[in-house]
Amino acid sequence: MSPSSVIPGPTAERIAELKAGLDPRSPESFANYGTEAQAAVAAACSPLAHDAGARIGQEAQACLNQATSLTRSLDPDALVPRRGLAGLFDSRGRRLRQMRDAFDSLDRRMAEAGEQLKGQAAALKARAAELDPAHDAVRQPIIDLGAWIEAGRQRLADVAAEAPEGETSPRDRLSARLEGLAAARMAALAHLPLARTLQNADVVAAERLEGAASAIDSWRADWRKHLGLDGKRRRKVRPEPNQLAGLTHRLTRTLDRAGQALNDGAARRTEAAQRLAALGRQAGPPTAE
Repeated sequence: MSPSSVIPGPTAERIAELKAGLDPRSPESFANYGTEAQAAVAAACSPLAHDAGARIGQEAQACLNQATSLTRSLDPDALVPRRGLAGLFDSRGRRLRQMRDAFDSLDRRMAEAGEQLKGQAAALKARAAELDPAHDAVRQPIIDLGAWIEAGRQRLADVAAEAPEGETSPRDRLSARLEGLAAARMAALAHLPLARTLQNADVVAAERLEGAASAIDSWRADWRKHLGLDGKRRRKVRPEPNQLAGLTHRLTRTLDRAGQALNDGAARRTEAAQRLAALGRQAGPPTAE
């Protein structure tokens, strides 16, 4: 565990201050003891559970699917003239023109897909960066809640342990409240590694999307070169279908890997988000019945 991940204990001065403010002769106040500190912890944990990355991941997956579909719609074998008598009315030149036209019609859409993936990668990185200050913001409320817990424990010995028959003693009432505060503190602490899980999923997905966008750019440039479209004027070329097929296969593999990273991250994100939601309910102050 790194030093930055360790939550220090509260100061003795803060504990003494809270202990002095807890009147052992006023058991009616025990039910609300520490509620403000518990509410502060719950409020600080809330941004960690906001999973904007899920929406971005869904949009990125749709973009990857579209890019894959567009890429596979270009069949390099369409460059090869038909055999036999049908070939008499066929030619490589005509098929090359048709392939060039087909490529031009989807090249813009592939460029748009690449730009969208870059934007989604940037959004995921921004989301991951936002979690750092949100993560740090939970630390002080956890420390403060720990002070309330310790002050209450130190005051327990001064609270009456007796009560009329059928009633809960003041000491048991305060003990129950301290148990609730301790459970809230544990729930808040559990937010921290789960938030890192969300952050790591966003970072990995962003890297894969950036790689997919770069692969799309390379695929477009390579196809343009093989089709003689990389200059101001169309060049006379005789592209090899196998080479074009290899370029497409390489791109689709990259897109598939990016999609798999998104799926894996989505599974981890869903599990973490569900646990964070449950922990958020535990961290919050008790509601009135």
